[in-house]
Amino acid sequence: MTTKVKIAVGAAAIFAAAIIGVLLALSSRAPTTALGKGSGDVTTREQSPVARDSEKSRTEQPKAASDRRQSPDARHEKMAKAVVGTAPEPTQMTEAEEKAEEESKIVDEFYSAVDKWIKPSKGKTVSMADVDAFREAFRKVPKKRKEECVHRALNLIPDDNVMLLAGILFDKEQDKTILDLVFNDILNRDEDVKKPILKEVFKDREHPNWADTAWILDVTGELPASGRNK
Repeated sequence: MTTKVKIAVGAAAIFAAAIIGVLLALSSRAPTTALGKGSGDVTTREQSPVARDSEKSRTEQPKAASDRRQSPDARHEKMAKAVVGTAPEPTQMTEAEEKAEEESKIVDEFYSAVDKWIKPSKGKTVSMADVDAFREAFRKVPKKRKEECVHRALNLIPDDNVMLLAGILFDKEQDKTILDLVFNDILNRDEDVKKPILKEVFKDREHPNWADTAWILDVTGELPASGRNK
């Protein structure tokens, strides 16, 4: 083999070795780009999950910071609106409920009038003004609760203040049932208490309890001369 041939063969070997080295180096590197399905399209390599999560957290951080920077007044206003929105609306009383409440107030007022006189007056005489006020308080009591109220008065008012009860007995506008309750209670009082009241009832022939009063006075021998043989 001549010298020229040897040189040519050596050069070819060196060139082949260099080509192989380049190919090996290229194959060891990861491709950064890939051809798309369409001609001429180039798409970048897909990011790793770690990179996506990191980028997502960075984009969400400003919003969380914005929430923390919200002023206390704004938070309080938001809470107030929520409370107002859930507060129950005040209930309105019906006509029947209003009437019942008004009746209860009137009964309570009469109870207070009774409680004022449950103790002996200690020498103080019940005046006509006191009798009129007591009778007026009883007149205001609703009809369906009058019997309840008169029982309270009969049980609590002592003999010293019995003229208050007489004021109700002399009121002929009251139902006969109420007048009978008061009349029978006075009959059970002491003689010094009931006699003046019976004689006062006897003066009024139109009183619903006049006949009973006349009979009692006649039996006890205290019937006035003007009432005999009539």
